[in-house]
Amino acid sequence: MKFLLVFVVVASVLYNGVGCRAVRVDEETKFLVLEDDNMDRTVLDCNYDLNDTDVFLTVKWFRNDRTIYQWIRGSQPAPIPEFKNDVDSTYESSKDPNKQYSSLALINPTISSTGDYKCVVQTRSETITIHKSLQVIDVRNRTLNLSRYKIQNETQLECTVLNVFPKPTLTIISDDDDIIKVVNHGPYEQGDGYYNATTLAVVQDNDDDADAYKCVVNFEGYSQNFTTVITSGSGPRYVDYRIVLLNTFVLSLLANLNIFN
Repeated sequence: MKFLLVFVVVASVLYNGVGCRAVRVDEETKFLVLEDDNMDRTVLDCNYDLNDTDVFLTVKWFRNDRTIYQWIRGSQPAPIPEFKNDVDSTYESSKDPNKQYSSLALINPTISSTGDYKCVVQTRSETITIHKSLQVIDVRNRTLNLSRYKIQNETQLECTVLNVFPKPTLTIISDDDDIIKVVNHGPYEQGDGYYNATTLAVVQDNDDDADAYKCVVNFEGYSQNFTTVITSGSGPRYVDYRIVLLNTFVLSLLANLNIFN
């Protein structure tokens, strides 16, 4: 399992009437990167301290304001039937009977697991609400290619990424800083929620030195990236510039028709 978890909790207390309502908010998003199908459970913890030792205690988890899981102290936890394949209800987060099944253990994550999560802890006299944000990055079936074409005294680079989530940003980088023009196509959303994108760059290559070109795929807020590299020694293809222009026109046409795949 390869994933990055970023988790920071800041506590604040709000007063509502006579009772005390504690609210904790994650300032940073928790990222879950899917690179293969061998995923362990992903745990969202509900960290709280109770002033009330009353027998009554419930913990409910929500995703985008829809109830996904609930636990009543003294009973077995239960995911909502609609989400039974998304939650491991056997996961014990603590030996403390007040927190035994308080965490949300996500299994079989998909892009639909992305969202705003909320843990609500209730006793007879207090309510604690903890907010979390989870962003899934799915690159399991990605295709990332960087091609190089020679057109007279110019070099054209084409980077394409297919079948990724969420919306990617493509950047082409030249070691010699000789990129003179960049044209972006996309990203375009497929019917299944995944994205495709293409970036074209024109490089003014006037020397015989070996040059390395890099295409970097980024996702907003995520500190790591995915990269492919091509060098001038890779054997550029010499093509008729009219074909390249036709390909660019076709890409633009498909984008306007919203059927880019």
